Amino acid sequence: MLGAFFKSIPYVAARKSLDTAALRQKVISHNLANVDTPHYKRSEVNFEDAFKRALERKPHRLVGFKTDHQHIPINPVPDPTKVEPSIWRQNDTFYRSDDNNVDIDVEMADLAKNELKFHSVVETLNRKMRRLTLSIRGRS
Repeated sequence: MLGAFFKSIPYVAARKSLDTAALRQKVISHNLANVDTPHYKRSEVNFEDAFKRALERKPHRLVGFKTDHQHIPINPVPDPTKVEPSIWRQNDTFYRSDDNNVDIDVEMADLAKNELKFHSVVETLNRKMRRLTLSIRGRS
């Protein structure tokens, strides 16, 4: 039963959300540290859309049909447990004449939003762990 809990989709989603929030914190901090660096391009962390597609169990492109176990899969349906966050560099916008595209207000807003997401996931996990602990002890 306990193994099933740690392999469940809600727990995997929470764990991956915390990992993504930690990576996003580093990326935003790096963007803020380079706010005055000429030619620096801001980075973003992408995860939520890919994880959502994996949870829907629907491919976003045509999926190849395998007639043999040795066939190479073509656009397989993504597994939610294998979806990882990715870092994307935004090269297409320019806010200033020195080609730096970091907007400190946007970064600070993203930082606050990331912090709120992180704390809400931690609080949710804490409540689930408390309930799990109480059920193991035999209390409700």
